[in-house]
Amino acid sequence: MIDDSGTELEMTNAYDSYRLGRGTGDYLYLLYLLDDPVQGPSDILPVYIGETSNVASRLMDHFRKVRDALPILEWEDDGSWGSYGKYDHIATVYERADSPLYAWVVDVDEIETGPYGYPTYRQELEAKTVGLVHSSPQFNRVFANRDFVPNRVPHEMGKVGPEWVDLDNDTPNEEAKMAAGNTGRDLSGKGKADLWHNWVEHTIHKEILDSEEADPIPLFETDENLVVELTDVGSSTVLKRSDAIDTQIRQEGKRCVHRTGVKDGPHGLLYVMYQLTSDNPSPDDIIPRYIGKAEAYGKKNELSANFKEIAKDRTGTRSFARWGDGSYWHVGELSETVFGEDSKKLSWASELFEQGTHRLKDQTYLWIRAWDPQKYSGPYGYPAYLAEVEGLLIGLAYETYPHQLLNHHEVPKEAPANRKEFQFRSASE
Repeated sequence: MIDDSGTELEMTNAYDSYRLGRGTGDYLYLLYLLDDPVQGPSDILPVYIGETSNVASRLMDHFRKVRDALPILEWEDDGSWGSYGKYDHIATVYERADSPLYAWVVDVDEIETGPYGYPTYRQELEAKTVGLVHSSPQFNRVFANRDFVPNRVPHEMGKVGPEWVDLDNDTPNEEAKMAAGNTGRDLSGKGKADLWHNWVEHTIHKEILDSEEADPIPLFETDENLVVELTDVGSSTVLKRSDAIDTQIRQEGKRCVHRTGVKDGPHGLLYVMYQLTSDNPSPDDIIPRYIGKAEAYGKKNELSANFKEIAKDRTGTRSFARWGDGSYWHVGELSETVFGEDSKKLSWASELFEQGTHRLKDQTYLWIRAWDPQKYSGPYGYPAYLAEVEGLLIGLAYETYPHQLLNHHEVPKEAPANRKEFQFRSASE
């Protein structure tokens, strides 16, 4: 990647030629080191994994930003979030490694299956490969990805800066220790839709049938006609979450945090917004509308702003594990869209509500749990950490219910959620 033979750092001719000549498409790429002598796959040390539709431009951008981060001795912590960023990290690895920094690119359309043996698309493939690398015991300090890894990791990186990269004394992170020795289960003969329904059967469906659980829990407080009740929050009128879901969010959130930080154990919440097509549902009748997560760790401060209200037993619900009433959280954004003040949740308003009203088309539920990989297996049969399992589930749900899933990220650009022209006529209060 880098030619340091002159007075200025340049791209090697090989790297420049390698990135050029590729048109737009679906690409996965890897920046890596080689541990000589190269005797097998474990001697390829992944530094950064990404996906792009324009690989020539992306690899040029990576070179320039790594070059600008060098020499790493000039790095200074300015106190801001992300001060020790991924390019600082890659530059540190480059300076401290004996190996050059290499690049590998693949057109995803040329890959018959992803690492789990299933057809995949580039956004899902990135999430899967990042998860696998982060759960490997030997790449903890080298690997520079910030997305699809726990927020705890960039938080810890930011506290020490370049000293994070210790190539001689790498130790497994807690996700790698959890995954060690777990071979998963035999998935032969099962398609991605089978994997989705199997996961739902052992989680959401199981807890709907469990008399000791509150599920299914309506997301909103409604009357018998599914008109959502309204409440005033400051000067804004917002859709009212159900009392039951507020209780559930607080209960599950308290499993993750205490008054000043994050507890040992689950490090955040996984949630699935869904609807039912039957009063006595099977796993096939549970239709996912949105899948997401709320991590208890922040990337700068240990306690995420999304959890402060829960951690400190405050009555306010502005952020509320991402389901709060504020302008940058799910219920707040949806309320602003329904009442014509914004359009951030246009797809949600269009799909969930009758036009021009705050009446739901169908009852809408929220399954939300403190994600404990020891209790809940990932959809591929092994313990998957929170930042990993979100991407895995989105990939399976998109395969199974492409027209119902309202996630816009971690799905292809041609997904219905990204191509459909959603419309909603705003409601009056």
